[in-house]
Amino acid sequence: MRFQIKGIKKEQYEKYLELLPDFKQEKAQKYATIVLTLSASIILGVFAINPTLSTIANLQKQIDDSNFVIQKLQQKISNLASLQQQYGTLQPDLQTVRDAIPTTIQIPIFLAQIQSIAKDSSLTLTSFQTLGVNASGQSGQRVSSFDFSMSADGDYQSILNFLDKVVNFQRVIAIKDIILSTKNNTLALTLKGTVFFKE
Repeated sequence: MRFQIKGIKKEQYEKYLELLPDFKQEKAQKYATIVLTLSASIILGVFAINPTLSTIANLQKQIDDSNFVIQKLQQKISNLASLQQQYGTLQPDLQTVRDAIPTTIQIPIFLAQIQSIAKDSSLTLTSFQTLGVNASGQSGQRVSSFDFSMSADGDYQSILNFLDKVVNFQRVIAIKDIILSTKNNTLALTLKGTVFFKE
């Protein structure tokens, strides 16, 4: 849109000039100062204060996120401390659990323990045989086992004492078969079972 000044008469031009404020007057200077100050404030608000407010809001969000992370970490620390305390109370029993299901096969140790139990029970161990190893479960969490068969001679009370000690043995044993027979005025015990270990 263009204004053409050529077609405006001098009277109209002077009339338009009267509408403009006279900056020489003090009142006009005050209004101009107020208008310019407000304009500068708005420009500063848009270009300077707005990014600052945006940065403050972003920092506040980061602080809130950090506080959330700190709260979760403190909760984890509390849980770990509780688990450490529970582990401390269980620690005396861990060796019993390890003895019940050892992490290696330990056939010679098992044989020595059975011989010791038989001797303490006044039994004569006549044979001891281990069979193949059976594996089950996933890798890293496998519970394996081996079968065994043994024979011993002794009297009735000695056999009862032996069986009682085997049933209450520290290592986990599953008894599969117990056979009693007489042999030369003594009892013969044949015991078959499975011994477990964790790989």
